[in-house]
Amino acid sequence: MVKTSLVNECKLFSTFNEKEKEVLSEFLNEVSFKKGEALFEEGSGADEFFFIRKGKIGLYRNDNFGNLTKVAEVHGGVPLGECAFFLGTPHSLRAIAEDDVRALSLSREKYELLKSNYPQLAIKLIEIINGIVSERLKEEDKKFADIFCFFRVGGQGWRR
Repeated sequence: MVKTSLVNECKLFSTFNEKEKEVLSEFLNEVSFKKGEALFEEGSGADEFFFIRKGKIGLYRNDNFGNLTKVAEVHGGVPLGECAFFLGTPHSLRAIAEDDVRALSLSREKYELLKSNYPQLAIKLIEIINGIVSERLKEEDKKFADIFCFFRVGGQGWRR
């Protein structure tokens, strides 16, 4: 359980009313990570995911030679680890705090309680996360299209 003021600080919850934020605060935990500390490892289980309040996290993947390669960077105001959490799969990346990070976490156990006791609030939370994940997917789709020289023709779809 965290103070409602911490939930208020998180941009992700700006559309939640005060009652929803109070209820949500009962299910979240406050966590922090020092610069260089791993939030999770590639291949580790996803028993919780995070709502980043402050800080920068580098996302890394092991390459074919055993070296870590940075593939992305996330900043405060976003969820992190949600895909593996909801898919029930191991994390596909390693997340390392690139400066001091403050976050809220939602464990699987607390998420299940939230769904059972406050299904409408759980749906609202999932809708917000879904919107963010969808935006990420659209951005990656555009990058992919740019790399392979696809372009949009008159709203009719991607053409080469």
